Amino acid sequence: MKSSTLSVIMCNYNYGHYIQESLGAILTQSFQPLEVIVVDDGSTDNSVSVVESLMQKYPNLRLLKNERNMGVNYSIDKALENVLGEYVYAASADDKVLPGFFEKSICLLFKYPEAGLCCAENAVLNGEVLINNNHYLGDKEYFFPDELIKVFLHEPFTPIMTGTVVVKTAALFEMGKYRSEFKWSCDTFAHHGIAFRYGICYVPEIFAVMREHPSQYGSSNAKKSEFERPVIKAMIEVLLNEAQYKDVLPRFKKVAPFSVYPWEVLMVVLSSMKYRGFLSFKLVRFALFDKFIRRPLLFLFPVPFCRFIARLARQSRYQILAFFGRFAHV
Repeated sequence: MKSSTLSVIMCNYNYGHYIQESLGAILTQSFQPLEVIVVDDGSTDNSVSVVESLMQKYPNLRLLKNERNMGVNYSIDKALENVLGEYVYAASADDKVLPGFFEKSICLLFKYPEAGLCCAENAVLNGEVLINNNHYLGDKEYFFPDELIKVFLHEPFTPIMTGTVVVKTAALFEMGKYRSEFKWSCDTFAHHGIAFRYGICYVPEIFAVMREHPSQYGSSNAKKSEFERPVIKAMIEVLLNEAQYKDVLPRFKKVAPFSVYPWEVLMVVLSSMKYRGFLSFKLVRFALFDKFIRRPLLFLFPVPFCRFIARLARQSRYQILAFFGRFAHV
């Protein structure tokens, strides 16, 4: 493997209290990227000075500055215009990766060159509580697109965790990069399109810690129907009307992986006859669960407790499936 195969991009706005830890975890990986490009989006805290201090120690760290705050999507596109690596990892300034992440991901991508991306498991840090967010797809290292669809049919939310995705640069550009009209879901759309076109590599280990806090761009907006539904609608419209997505459209229709809130997806799908191709038993099933079980539980109990219960339920389900699966192969 050559270090020139990986570029890391990071967009930052006033995350000076997180960015040193985040960059430190990236810059000390056993597999070193060719470049780590930080785009500062007009921060008013000490973010720039933190990055500039690290640049003195790490020559592969670069800093690009926006003259004023331009927003996350503008900054992402600016970073992508400057990447040189064969693969890209889009890091968050408030999260951190764990040791061995790049090495394991790049090794698998070299082993399975047909794959469009590699993903792993993550953990969520809610306040002081760290919760494993395991989906555990099994021991397979590579999933063909149709195999991946079968996995999606049993999952209420996407098993492709954005903070753990190392993506092939050419495939990302072919998908239209991270399209700004999809806002906080721009990575979700691109990663699923790539996965449905080329398949994915998978590492069944936790390699990223994602922080949950009120100022997050995506999670704070996705929770609001008036913001989330237009984004879902925009993704569906693009899939239906742009020829470059014709090959992945049938797979999007089967699983509709547009949001972590399936109820919002269902409401958009039911809003127009032309969207009914995205309607499925899977969508209805998990949308009803989202609306009438998950949301009331989140209202009544702390988020860490709900995540813990969900993880136990998921593990129990896979244990049951594995038990019966042994008999199926006798």
